[in-house]
Amino acid sequence: MQEIVFKKEIENDFEIDDLSLEEKQRLVGAFVWLIEEDKKQNSASLSD
Repeated sequence: MQEIVFKKEIENDFEIDDLSLEEKQRLVGAFVWLIEEDKKQNSASLSD
């Protein structure tokens, strides 16, 4: 059973270099959106 789980983890492994330029831009855009949303929700804690 452990071999199956370990093998599955390897199959899901990827490198950023394997992504196309468009995929990299979408990934960065998603992180930008997450950071902006976090700032909106936690603006009170940022002003300390």
